[in-house]
Amino acid sequence: MKEITVGYMGLSKASWKTPKICGLMDQALASLNTLPVKVVNAPELTTTEAEAIELSEKFVREGVNVVIMHFASFPVGAIIPAVAQRIKVPIILFANPEEPEAGGVWSQNSFCGANMAAYVLNKMNCKYRFAWGKSEVLAETVKSELSVATAINTLANTRIGLVGGRVPGFYTSNFDEMKLRSSFGTTVELIDLIELVETAKNISGEELAEGVNAVRESASGTCAVSDKELEQAGNLFMAFRKLAAKYDLDSFAIRCWPEFSDIYGIAPCAVIGMLNDVGIAASCEGDIPGALTMKLQQALAGGGFPFFVDLISFDYNDNTGVVWHCGAAPSKLCRRFDETVLCKHGRVDGGDKKGVTNEFSLKPGRVTMAKIDETTEGYRMLIAPGTALDTDKFIRGNPLRIKFDGDMKTLISTIMNKGFEHHYSVIHADVKDELLAFCEIMNISPIVIE
Repeated sequence: MKEITVGYMGLSKASWKTPKICGLMDQALASLNTLPVKVVNAPELTTTEAEAIELSEKFVREGVNVVIMHFASFPVGAIIPAVAQRIKVPIILFANPEEPEAGGVWSQNSFCGANMAAYVLNKMNCKYRFAWGKSEVLAETVKSELSVATAINTLANTRIGLVGGRVPGFYTSNFDEMKLRSSFGTTVELIDLIELVETAKNISGEELAEGVNAVRESASGTCAVSDKELEQAGNLFMAFRKLAAKYDLDSFAIRCWPEFSDIYGIAPCAVIGMLNDVGIAASCEGDIPGALTMKLQQALAGGGFPFFVDLISFDYNDNTGVVWHCGAAPSKLCRRFDETVLCKHGRVDGGDKKGVTNEFSLKPGRVTMAKIDETTEGYRMLIAPGTALDTDKFIRGNPLRIKFDGDMKTLISTIMNKGFEHHYSVIHADVKDELLAFCEIMNISPIVIE
């Protein structure tokens, strides 16, 4: 999990404080501090509106990304709106299970306090989530919710390099730049293909050697790819790295055809996979919503390597679909490294004329396919979890067969009848619940096939 700043607020009425109630805060903080996050908190339980205001203002100064409101006991009611008025980040309402103490005393009334807070936050249009568990396992209980906060923070700081614009006729790659910026905080930097090519031409000898070595190490072998093409791929990889540093980018959307291979001499497919291998999410065909979805999945999964795909075939009988792209998958997703091979592109200039693709089938495991889609009203998201099957390399490029959790007919009819884009992002992780929580907080309409 990328480090975020978490504000922790332990709540109680002053008259309810006991060593046990105070100890719940100590347990919760001890657990929370096991996570790779920065924690901001008061030294003691917050028991008055004035204390809550003071702590809320501290949260704002410290730039917290999410606030955990822990109901160590039922709080003073005025605390909740005082916090909501000042906190503009998601709030996690954390309540504890409890049993009656000696004499039948119900010492916390924790859930009831959280219930009251949910009502107030809802009325004040604040974004919140609910978590339920023991104080000593707070970290595990809210880990999923914190990954959502991490993803929101990640997208707010994401800078995508749009290299060359979208490809001809791919209206699915269109986007409203200012809507993207206002909704997610994501910045798009426009980069001309000529700047990329010129940057590649000016790579030093030492950098070229590093790039060529990285290309060779990305696959187990080559098939009809020349040394010159490997050198061009090495140059290109280092050029993308230089542009990422120059413009402070952590993602690319690349116009990979039709003129790319004519201008530069090779297709960028294998290099796109290499960028993903080093954590720079890169989509093909100038697809900004695709790059955004890749960054989102990567953040929710705590890392990993998203695969930018077309859905190319399906079978209603066994509830499977095949996702694929032409050789731009990150090699870290390969089924077996000895199957990876650098090839000529199967389509460019009629096929097998120019490199470089990295062809292999992908590994099995739990996956989530998703895509953020811009509409006139806002954003929606298709979410389809499933299990990637052991897939033979039955076609050129990077195939992966997925057995989806939901009905295949429903998935296809949803895609077609609701007019979803033809590009998707697949990640080897089950992040359906996290995507749903993200959608709830970010006012995105989720469409889940499960």
